[in-house]
Order: sequence, then C-alpha cells, then structure tokens
Amino acid sequence: MRVSTRTDISKLHARLGATMIYVTHDQVEAMTMGDRICVMKDGHIQQVAAPLELYNQPDNAFVAGFIGSPPMNFFKGALQTEANHLVFVEENTASPGVRIALDSELSRRGASHIGKSVIFGIRPEDVHDLPVGTAPEGLPVIEVKVDVSEPMGAETLLYLSTGASSFIARVRPTDRFTADQRVKVSLDLSKAHLFDGTTERALR
Repeated sequence: MRVSTRTDISKLHARLGATMIYVTHDQVEAMTMGDRICVMKDGHIQQVAAPLELYNQPDNAFVAGFIGSPPMNFFKGALQTEANHLVFVEENTASPGVRIALDSELSRRGASHIGKSVIFGIRPEDVHDLPVGTAPEGLPVIEVKVDVSEPMGAETLLYLSTGASSFIARVRPTDRFTADQRVKVSLDLSKAHLFDGTTERALR
C-alpha cells in the first residue's frame, strides 16, 4: 500500500503542477518522489539538492550514508604520501588495514589532509568482484573476507570484512560465494569520496 500511495501522490503532483512538501524518514520515498530534497539531522539542514546530486555529491558523511540503499560504505583511516601519490591507509589496531592508492582526483581533494584522519566512502555498486584470472585496468584491488552472501536474483549482496571494517558489495548474480571465503574486489575510485575525519564534511 505504501508503494501504491507513493505512486498516486507522484501522479497527483504531476497533474496539479503545484508545489508540495512531503516529510518522510524513508530515503527511497524521498529519492523517487522529490524534485528537491532537504536532508535534516537533529533539526539542522545538512544539504538541499536534487536527488541525484545528493547521491553523487553529498556534502557530508551523514547525507552520503542516508541516501542510497544499501548505504555508502565508510572506512576510517589516514592519508599518506607514497611515490608521489596519496594512499589511504585504513585504521586497524589488530592487523595491517587495507591500503588504497588514490587516483589523481582523490589525491587532489585529499592533499590538505595528509597525515590527518579521513573517511573513505564508496557505494556497494562501485565495489566489484573479480572474475577468476582477470585484473581490472587502473583500479585498486583489495583482498577481503566474505561474511555473508545474499543472492537476490538480479544481483548478489556480499557482506565483506577487511578485519577492521565491514562493508557491502553489489555484484553479479551469477557468482557464488561462501562464508569465510577470501576474495579480491576492485574499487571504482571515480565514484569514491573522502570526508574529513573530524567534521565529516566532504573534501572537494
């Protein structure tokens, strides 16, 4: 009924051509019904923008995590300089965390935060499992452990662990995985984000 009502309201809005304000805690409703969305937290406006702008260019980690289903993955760590480029090093006290060599654009954004705490964010659909015997061109690869595999028919959701962080990948439905399996995944850095570790504001 909720989905049906959502469709009816959208049709009514299109027919009347009137400005409507719709308040919801459901980000799917906001994304599918709104021309512009005002994201609020604790009574404070976090960002006002069109749905896809919120999705692709969130102003802070709260907006990034609220918009999208499953939500954006976050890794806490710091930036280091290696061989004239920046590397994100995951915060992990138990064992060495994942290391991600950043591309030129992310390096530009993070240049002012070398040695500082940052948050690396990437959406589940931008984490790709690797077919056997292949290597992605120009994309960083990390090795992680499978916690849970959820075949959904049209896609599979992989719940993965780096040892310090848990995250989700949305992968091809034809691949099969088992718990505790070690797998390699590639990261599409053109869709990744960096946030200040203290303020959680996006680095632009």
